[in-house]
Amino acid sequence: MQLPTIAGSSRKALWVAVTFSIALLTFRCIHTGSWQYTFLLWNLFLAWVPYYVTWIMRRLDSSKWPLPVWIPVFGLWLLYLPNAPYIITDLYHLPEGGAPMWFDLILILSFAWNGLLLGFISIKQMQGMFINRFPKWPVQLFILPVMLLCGWGVYIGRYLRWNSWDLVVQPVPLLRETGAMVLHPMEYSHVWGFTVCMGLFMHILYHLRFAAHK
Repeated sequence: MQLPTIAGSSRKALWVAVTFSIALLTFRCIHTGSWQYTFLLWNLFLAWVPYYVTWIMRRLDSSKWPLPVWIPVFGLWLLYLPNAPYIITDLYHLPEGGAPMWFDLILILSFAWNGLLLGFISIKQMQGMFINRFPKWPVQLFILPVMLLCGWGVYIGRYLRWNSWDLVVQPVPLLRETGAMVLHPMEYSHVWGFTVCMGLFMHILYHLRFAAHK
């Protein structure tokens, strides 16, 4: 399996990071005899989804797609993107025990970093395709809203326990619950507090990530 949209050195570094995470998890399972943290594999798999959406779009030259096709695919990407930073919140599982806390901290952080990296690469790719598609659209008016929507998506997944595919499987209850947040923002100030903090945190990390390569 190739990652053609990442430079050679970055591609190798990404695979090393992913391999390291899986090795830590494998060692933990063998050492403790517990499958306690294997959900991290599923969460990391979901973090790959938005990356591969942008990979397919680039591979199939989405700049030539008609808007009625391009926009739904963009929507699918946006729907799954929160799965990338979501792994950060798996740090909530630290007190569960079974292994030294320092080990579990490194384990979860390694998965979280891989998720963030995949998300940031995907955002960078989509940013280029979006601006190419809508050249008059200010870059910051793409990045910041995407980060804030990601923050909101993380909250919906972590605290309300909705999944990305529930928009198709259970659209009515999901839209009813999230719609209430939009229609009555003052009653959900904690939701928007989390959303803004998480979104700005990701926004800062995103710019630091790519500023380091300039």
